[in-house]
Amino acid sequence: MAKLIALLTDFGYRDYYVGALKGVIKQEAPEAEVIDITHGITPFSIWEGAFSLYFAFNYFPEGTVFLAVVDPGVGTRRKILIAEAEGKRLVGPDNGLFYPILKERKAAFVEAVDTSKFSSSYTFQGRDIMARVAARLVSGVPVDGFPVKRITSLRGWSFITSCRSSCEARVIYVDAFGNLVTNIRSDGFRIKKAKIRLNGQEAEAVFSKNYSKEGVLLVPGGYGLIEISVGKGSAEKRFGAKIGSVVAIEKI
Repeated sequence: MAKLIALLTDFGYRDYYVGALKGVIKQEAPEAEVIDITHGITPFSIWEGAFSLYFAFNYFPEGTVFLAVVDPGVGTRRKILIAEAEGKRLVGPDNGLFYPILKERKAAFVEAVDTSKFSSSYTFQGRDIMARVAARLVSGVPVDGFPVKRITSLRGWSFITSCRSSCEARVIYVDAFGNLVTNIRSDGFRIKKAKIRLNGQEAEAVFSKNYSKEGVLLVPGGYGLIEISVGKGSAEKRFGAKIGSVVAIEKI
């Protein structure tokens, strides 16, 4: 079993916050290996955090503890969760971050941390509670909690499994290159050339296995989802699109 903690936050790299998480982990579990998934989640974007965590989950070994801190409700009555699925554990706020993973995988357990056992500020519970919980779990130290029957859902999380002639999809992620990741599963996409309508604009797009072609592209990207891309450019800038934008795709 891996003694591995995988970190995902919206802290960025300017402040000391990520370093503080890692310092607390090493205080509690000096033997733990710590890997950064990302700290570049848009501040307060639970959706981006859930998306990135969902797609990173499969690439870590059994025994990994995922510490996810995207927590706009810090200091409120929202729960701090511990969950386990497929031999991996999750630690973070109950605000939808874990919903995509636990929706598809049977959880061995879901508990709310007994926060009364920890001394904590109201504004940095990632450092004071969650990092300590993750470190104790990876070290095999029990953490007191209460069973949770239902976690907070992530509204709108769904995939389109088949698109053969036309479909209405949504942009569910925008990557650093400006590619617009849709909720269409690549393995169910059967359109080679299409007219797309997005953010009040129309364009012709062609299916491409990679990003090398010119123009507007429909690419089966590394997430297993269809991406709207612009060759050597940014689809985000081309269409002024963002997470939640609706895109209509019609076969030509």
